[in-house]
Amino acid sequence: MKHLHHHLMLATALAAGMIVAAPLASGQVRAEESATVTTNPGFKPDTGQINPGVTKQAPSQSTEVIKLPTPEEVRAAKMMPVSTQPSLGNGPQAGGANSNAVNAAPALPAQQPAAAITGAASSEIGGTVSPVGSGSSAAAEPPPSGPIGSTGQTEPAKFSKRNDILDRVPIMAMPLPLSDQQRQQIYQAVMADKSQPAADADALAPASELSTNQALNEMHELPASVRDIAATKGLKYVKAKGKVLLVTPSTRTVIEQITS
Repeated sequence: MKHLHHHLMLATALAAGMIVAAPLASGQVRAEESATVTTNPGFKPDTGQINPGVTKQAPSQSTEVIKLPTPEEVRAAKMMPVSTQPSLGNGPQAGGANSNAVNAAPALPAQQPAAAITGAASSEIGGTVSPVGSGSSAAAEPPPSGPIGSTGQTEPAKFSKRNDILDRVPIMAMPLPLSDQQRQQIYQAVMADKSQPAADADALAPASELSTNQALNEMHELPASVRDIAATKGLKYVKAKGKVLLVTPSTRTVIEQITS
């Protein structure tokens, strides 16, 4: 009787084990099948499906090093006139120009002064730059280009050298809305100030953070002669050799670099 009871218990345990193991085995088979499913790489014209055919593993760290543009390149890009009218695509554009967005992306010299790009003086309003001079802003505005519906501000970076540069600029490093005259006024006022250039400030640039020592000992109030410039309200400066760094005191972040 004991042997019969023991065999019954063993049979019950084996049956329960088979029931539990069955879904595990089934799930394992499905996992193996999904991992070895063949794919058809390439483009399918009938459905528009694009299937690369391989699964790329995400890298543990970014292999792409984004080169930040220099402050001079950023200012030159912001000074470039852009179209405010939506593009009609690659067909004839307003003004009689036949613009090809892929091949007609304007080249932007890296170190060319901003005034040389616009060919006139500039006025900066609300962080944007509008060319002014003998002609109106509409006359200086280039014809629309790029993908259909895009403007000079929204044109993708691969079609616009200007937007490609600005897209790689950290928000904290965007130039302040200062005219060339105001920049020179700030530079000359700071250089004429009695404060000595900071020995450890040469490596600082827009978006850099001051060290504790720099914030305590090298950061100074702007000279009184330039405090009425609206864009410099609440800012302080650090003087380096040949450049002035404007800093937001609360975050110790450099937000502008001014050279002679």
